[in-house]
Amino acid sequence: MLGLRRWWQRRQLLQRGWRGQRYVALDLETSGLDPKTDQVLAIGWVVIEPPLLDYQQAQYFVVQKRPDLKQSPVVHGMVTRDFAAAEDPLQALQALTEVLQGAVLVAHHVQFDWQFLLQFAKQHQVKLQPLAKFDTLTFEAQRLKQQQHHIARGSLTLTACRQRFQLPEYTAHHAYSDAVACGELFLAQAYQYAGRTNVPLAELLARCK
Repeated sequence: MLGLRRWWQRRQLLQRGWRGQRYVALDLETSGLDPKTDQVLAIGWVVIEPPLLDYQQAQYFVVQKRPDLKQSPVVHGMVTRDFAAAEDPLQALQALTEVLQGAVLVAHHVQFDWQFLLQFAKQHQVKLQPLAKFDTLTFEAQRLKQQQHHIARGSLTLTACRQRFQLPEYTAHHAYSDAVACGELFLAQAYQYAGRTNVPLAELLARCK
């Protein structure tokens, strides 16, 4: 019965207008591309309450004191000394668990980040339960297909997607700045799609499947 109640509550929340929801735009720095063998190095996020990004609730954590840099002294601009003041991974995950409660997780290629997060959380016996997930990359791909645009190689990077909405360019690749960049792109996409209407969240989510 508890599972059925949660399902019904979630269904009801998804039918509410998208502008009344809370979102968490997130980005990870990882040591590679495989969540089973590679590490989460840093996590950055910012809370979105449309039409605003709430920077007071933004967070950035370096979560590895002894990272596997795979023979390279630099990963995503991070060097060994950046990890000296790493936070306790459990502290970072607990903060993320709290902020994701009842919120929509937003990321550029959300399944990549989500698989890493699930593996990372499992290692520390933490359960992450966002209300839903929104992928700015898939949303943009669907938008371009609908407009019959040719999707060229490299046209779905975060930078390329932002350029089409005339958003400013961020040169630093950093989990926090990329989370902010993703959050801004999400707002641009959502308002471009919905205009002044407060469409149900479920309708917006359906556009990135």
